[in-house]
Amino acid sequence: MLAIVQRVSSAEVSVKGLVHSFINKGIVIFICIETTDTIHNVKKMKEKIHTFKILDEGDKTMSSSLKNINEDIMIISQFTLAAITSKGSKASFHKSAKPIDAKLLYDEFVNEFKKEKNKIVEGVFGEYMDVSLTNKGPITFNFKV
Repeated sequence: MLAIVQRVSSAEVSVKGLVHSFINKGIVIFICIETTDTIHNVKKMKEKIHTFKILDEGDKTMSSSLKNINEDIMIISQFTLAAITSKGSKASFHKSAKPIDAKLLYDEFVNEFKKEKNKIVEGVFGEYMDVSLTNKGPITFNFKV
């Protein structure tokens, strides 16, 4: 399981020209389910991101986490994070889970976050989306579990 997490001032997802979801201050999680992932990976990734110190508290930069500060969370499925780009001029996606398997674990990932106090919004799994965001910092982290 792979994730790119960006701290944002705001973010918006549009599908077919219509705004689907948006957040104000918080984080955007681009999540990729790989073929070997299980529910254990889902829970571990959620906990890692939820407790990772990426947010500011008072005048202390990156001193707090989503567990402690109630900021918004946008979750976007992005299978291309698993792209293998080391050979040739075209990406290979054989490490990405099949859509039917990925959707189940993606939904579990979202549900794990919905157990928390943060506002949770999503993109649309499997859809072509336009994602607009204002990266605050810029602060971006890569996660792998």
